[in-house]
Amino acid sequence: MKKDDHYLAGSLLRTVGTKGEIILKFNTDLPENIKQLESIFIEVDGKLVPFFIVEIKKKSIDSAEAKLEGLETDTKSQEFIGNDFYLSKKQIEIFGDFSDEQIDVTGYEIRDQRNRVIGKVASFIDIHDNPILKVKTEKGEVLLPANDELIIEIDDDLRHILLNIPDGLIDSD
Repeated sequence: MKKDDHYLAGSLLRTVGTKGEIILKFNTDLPENIKQLESIFIEVDGKLVPFFIVEIKKKSIDSAEAKLEGLETDTKSQEFIGNDFYLSKKQIEIFGDFSDEQIDVTGYEIRDQRNRVIGKVASFIDIHDNPILKVKTEKGEVLLPANDELIIEIDDDLRHILLNIPDGLIDSD
């Protein structure tokens, strides 16, 4: 299956329990009708592999606990922790809360206006009228505004974002 036909929905965060349950960390808020989700596509060695959902329940605004068919033990589930998971375009249409315009820049490199590497995006926090990038740096994590006035360039091919970062926003040595 091609990634082009699917939407990167999130990643497999961790196992929970002893029967292979996994916490799914979504890149966006969970849709209200999450229980209608029948399957997800997990990236394995660069390919998308379908996994059917036996049971799913909402844990937080952007995470759910899922029991996936074929992953009956903690050991089996552990193999997939950290992998990305995808939804098909058809699934996205059903949920309606997801759209092609959802921003997924997790893992993108952040550079400042002088082209210095600041860090990598750990997550995108979609706050209405005030989106934030949580960036992992060598010194820890920082929150940077992701508004149009500060974004100089987003390069999806190179997976980097060039930001005009105001003086004093990040500690510099």
